[in-house]
Amino acid sequence: METRFLFLGLSFFAIQATAQDLTQIGTQKPVTVSGAIDVRAIGYNSKGIAPRRSPLSWVVSGSPTIALYGIRIPISFTFTEQERSFSQPFNQFGLSPTYKWITVHGGYRNISFSPYTLAGHTMLGGGVELSPGKLRFGLMTGRLNRATTVDTTTGAMRPYSFSRYGTAVKVGYGTEASFIDLSFLQAKDREKDFGIDRDSARIRPSANSVLGSSFKVSFLKKFEVFGDGGISVYTRDSQSDLVVEIDSTRKFIKSISDILKVNGTTEYYVAYNGGVGYTSKHFSLKLIYKYVDPNFQSMGAYFFQDDLRNITLNPSFNALNGKLRFAGSFGIQKDNVKKQKAATTSRIIGLANLSWDITDRLGLDANYANYTSNAEPTVTMVENRYLLAQTNSNVSVTPRLILPGKTMAQVVILSYNLSSLKDLNKDTLQAANILSQVVFLNHNLTLNSLGLTISSGLNYTSNELAIGTIKNYSANLGFSKSFLKNKLALSSSNSYIVTKPMQGNGRIWNLGGNLAYMPAKGHRFALRVNAMDNSLTYSDREPIKYSELTGELGYTFNF
Repeated sequence: METRFLFLGLSFFAIQATAQDLTQIGTQKPVTVSGAIDVRAIGYNSKGIAPRRSPLSWVVSGSPTIALYGIRIPISFTFTEQERSFSQPFNQFGLSPTYKWITVHGGYRNISFSPYTLAGHTMLGGGVELSPGKLRFGLMTGRLNRATTVDTTTGAMRPYSFSRYGTAVKVGYGTEASFIDLSFLQAKDREKDFGIDRDSARIRPSANSVLGSSFKVSFLKKFEVFGDGGISVYTRDSQSDLVVEIDSTRKFIKSISDILKVNGTTEYYVAYNGGVGYTSKHFSLKLIYKYVDPNFQSMGAYFFQDDLRNITLNPSFNALNGKLRFAGSFGIQKDNVKKQKAATTSRIIGLANLSWDITDRLGLDANYANYTSNAEPTVTMVENRYLLAQTNSNVSVTPRLILPGKTMAQVVILSYNLSSLKDLNKDTLQAANILSQVVFLNHNLTLNSLGLTISSGLNYTSNELAIGTIKNYSANLGFSKSFLKNKLALSSSNSYIVTKPMQGNGRIWNLGGNLAYMPAKGHRFALRVNAMDNSLTYSDREPIKYSELTGELGYTFNF
């Protein structure tokens, strides 16, 4: 049901007590309230196009935070006059109080035990983490996903899913320098809240068990060996009557049938990474190897980049008393680790970041990235035009000049960025190559005695495609000035853009002004006006000309 005055929040209500320390509770005030309330009225007018918003609108929003003995309860809300509909309010509550080495979790929490078991997945439930000395223990249990079927407010069918519940456990021993952790996740879908006949549903209830481990060993002060891994047993249909067929790839599943409930839809996946590293005061070097099976999944993690094997070398150093800094990475990555695809893609990965403070005023930042991909057929009948062979490279160079002073300060930044995609496949290169260039020069001048800051800049962009070139030129000018001992602030931001598409040209004016007045602590009145005029002329169609004017009056109360 629609309503003229629609309450769109409490869009996010969360007790974000991230490990609140209860040992300090005696020093905290019983109740404190802080935050901000914002009220805005917005006017809009357009010519030449259909209006993209209401002529007059208003918004009331706030972000108050209630603290009970130091435990923060942040709240955010938004009211607006616009008629909107929504399917499900996003209300979340969570609490993680801490007393010495004991942390208790309750409500909606994002806990990480390992990259493969429980890895930051939002869970509604409860748990505890204990860290007495070098011992570590963690337990979290609750709901991972909520069942979704039919949107009762609109009657529309949404992508539906089962309720998913799980339990994760972690045990470990050690310090940040050297440790070993073991973790386990067991999760499954529950049909009780599904609301759709299982036989007519396109999805089936799944189950998942994941065993993960992480370790790090430091020795000789500067060396370390580290790694983590996981094995995931995933059942696509936990109610299936199919039996496990014994072959060379499924002997492991059969061997664990006495421990876990498995059937003919059960698969297992492996993922791990590890390496060695050396770290000194001015230099570090790490060698890292990573492997992930195709289709690796864990119900305790949201996303995995799967089907890959890569090895990378990561050096970094600083010199000249820290004024010269470098970090890089070089490696090779391949997919099709199980030889199940028609082609295998290899990627050469290269990254380099350099920062050099040449003097106290002059500096230089440079970055380079290169990704070269080549696909080789693993079966005989694969035509060349279906094989990927390309290089993505990016180079940026940014010199900077900072001129500080008591009465005047200046900052000048020049930047050049070149990005290219080169197709190395002779059957497709004519249509796939792309070259992009971005150049900008920015100048910022601050007159301290006047409280005046003036900013200006020039920009150029070019995109060269197989079908033509698109170019843009722009200039911007702005200023800000304070009055009445910083109680009144006036600012303006303006730009002029000339665009040259492949068939035509155009120009865009953007003019904006802001006025802010703060009569007393916590109170702020603001006026914003923005005007935009757009004109695009094409050789093969009617020109486009339109303008928009937006004004906004606002009041903010901070408490």
